[in-house]
Amino acid sequence: MPPTSSQYRKRLRTTTSVLTALGLAASGVLAAGTAATAAPARTATTSVDSTYLQDTLGVGDNTVIETVTYDRFQWLLQQPGQFAFLIGSQADPNFKDQAKQADAAARAAGAAKLYWFDPNLTGVSGDRNLDVRNPDGIKLAAGSQQIYGRIWTNVLGQYLGNGLKSVPNGASVTVTSDDSVVNDAVNPAFDKRTGESAALGAADNAVILYDKDHTAEGGAADKIVDWVNLNGATDQRLGEAFTAIGGGAVIDQLSQFKWWEDSANKKHRASYSDENRYGGDILTDSDEADGWRVKQITYPELRHLLDIKADGANFALLFGGTWCHNTRAVLKDVNAQAQENDVATVYNFDLVLDGGTVNGTNGGSNPIHVRDNANSGSTFNFRPSYVYGDVVRTYFKNLVTEYDPNSGTSVSYYPGGDLTAFPSVVRKLQVPFVLNYERGTGTNPSSTAVKRQWIQQNVADSTGLASFKEYMSEWWFTHPSNQLGLNFEIAKIDEFPPGTPEEQKPALLAARLTQLDQARSNVKFAAEAIDRLGYFFGGLPGGVVSKQTVTAPAVTYGSAGKITVAVTNAYGRIPTGDVTLTIKGASQSAKLLQNSAAFTTAKLEPGKYPFVLSYAGDTQIQAFEKTGTLTVAKAKATVKSAAKTAPTAARSGSYAVTVTAPKGLKTATGTVTITLTKGKTKVVAKAALKSGKATVAVKKLAAGKWKVVTSYSGDARYNSGNAATASLAVK
Repeated sequence: MPPTSSQYRKRLRTTTSVLTALGLAASGVLAAGTAATAAPARTATTSVDSTYLQDTLGVGDNTVIETVTYDRFQWLLQQPGQFAFLIGSQADPNFKDQAKQADAAARAAGAAKLYWFDPNLTGVSGDRNLDVRNPDGIKLAAGSQQIYGRIWTNVLGQYLGNGLKSVPNGASVTVTSDDSVVNDAVNPAFDKRTGESAALGAADNAVILYDKDHTAEGGAADKIVDWVNLNGATDQRLGEAFTAIGGGAVIDQLSQFKWWEDSANKKHRASYSDENRYGGDILTDSDEADGWRVKQITYPELRHLLDIKADGANFALLFGGTWCHNTRAVLKDVNAQAQENDVATVYNFDLVLDGGTVNGTNGGSNPIHVRDNANSGSTFNFRPSYVYGDVVRTYFKNLVTEYDPNSGTSVSYYPGGDLTAFPSVVRKLQVPFVLNYERGTGTNPSSTAVKRQWIQQNVADSTGLASFKEYMSEWWFTHPSNQLGLNFEIAKIDEFPPGTPEEQKPALLAARLTQLDQARSNVKFAAEAIDRLGYFFGGLPGGVVSKQTVTAPAVTYGSAGKITVAVTNAYGRIPTGDVTLTIKGASQSAKLLQNSAAFTTAKLEPGKYPFVLSYAGDTQIQAFEKTGTLTVAKAKATVKSAAKTAPTAARSGSYAVTVTAPKGLKTATGTVTITLTKGKTKVVAKAALKSGKATVAVKKLAAGKWKVVTSYSGDARYNSGNAATASLAVK
């Protein structure tokens, strides 16, 4: 039977009051100024990687070179102004010297910025190379090579080359040959037109001076104002190239923030056009007022950062990209918390290597998304998952994620891209994902390098084990818009269009209430996500107080006890070290793994056993002691009885009784009783067990049919019990 109208209205009042408590007005609008619980006011102690270019290229501290990811490189090519680009792979043994030469020429010309794009997305040679200019040399399935090659041909088709046409379609592009496409009319660097030869080969490193609005005589597009092949380039030729564009003083630079702002806002609006329902701009210029703190880095930069051994060096990392609506939902808040807690840089790495601009976003048909299995369906070696897997396996050994690899959700990859190696499996994270990393100074990265994470921690009631949930939300829940993504107002929830049949109204109202309940849950989860960002970025030097949840289910004598402790905290800290269990005067230790420690006790006698769980603490979690009680219940013994000598009216008899304990346990003690009943007459005989057996003597009985019940009294280890009821005919 459906709820009555009054029941609906009662539920409506409850829903409305809860939403109002969360800061929602009656119309569904989030009240202005609503704030989550403030995190402790502390200063985070995080580090900055300031030596990547020096270590990789050998340039000085005064270098004007700045790395760009593919996503940002492509964005820069669309911006008005004049830009200098360095294009080349650090895997090329000549590139280091070429880069130093180009840097010196740029500084001599007065250029403030020389943007470096490495077409080899991994920055290494051999089996692990991902050189998009030379896709046939990428060690992946043929179809995947073609998709990687599109990353480079898209740049040529839209900005740098002739003879290729790249047509965007949402987050993907289609690239075809088209001789009518001309981006570089004079002295073209990359000419793919029929009968022409490209001046710059697929392995040539170059400096390119670029202006998207530059034209040749007659108005033809001539976006590359000048270029220099760095193979054999002279300082004079490089100087001429900078002069050709007007000198280094006219060369522009655009901050990472401008790219983040433009990309995040455009991608949000492209996906969600209704501003009233889904909210407007993700970022505004005010987000840069105290310095934009989120810096996207390339894969080689990520590996360099993760290998820094300096004592105490630790870094804040954000995984995700502007293509991801869940990442966009908290991007503003990640930056705000970094500003508030004086975190100079939050390093961002996008697991979709083209930024979701050429080959789709994170779909299963996209090998550019490296956080997925190496093999896809029937396609062997479809994806370079070692880009993700090697990082997690090497650096993030104590990572925790919502997905549990034991349940089958994980990332399978070939370590180091070696297809002859046995596939390895690592945890699969979901973006956005924020963590704090400290490698340590040992030869190998610390097994506890992940110091804290931004992730929801829960404890299962039945097992006491910790589980986790990534904070994946939406912009209109983290920063609720007028409608919270709903298409009706709370105040009009029980109003229906004229002519709506009465019999349909209960179902429509129920659906609306369900939608409201879900919205309430989503807003609450989003508020928690933002709140916990504050705790994460709070720094919190030293250990923090944790919450311990202990489970010790009762067991039966003969079974070992199972005791677990889940250690959770509001700060995303990951405890390490051992927890010690002391029970019945004996102690044992177990490592904290995934925020839990589990113990197996000895097989104890029945009774109640107080125990203590103690933890000495580490740099993340303060010491604690937690008490509990393990209950061991009595076991069940099997009782069997048979007449040894059946009693008659003329003579007495006896019964042989056996009480069998479970295998491996101590022999039952106590007494057994034979009770014989005929009508109102009852005869009772008893005997003590010896070695689990007893012979019970029974006196002479009157003629007739007797019911025979054999019972066991039980003892300290075993419950009482009965044998199967028997009968005896006495003649």
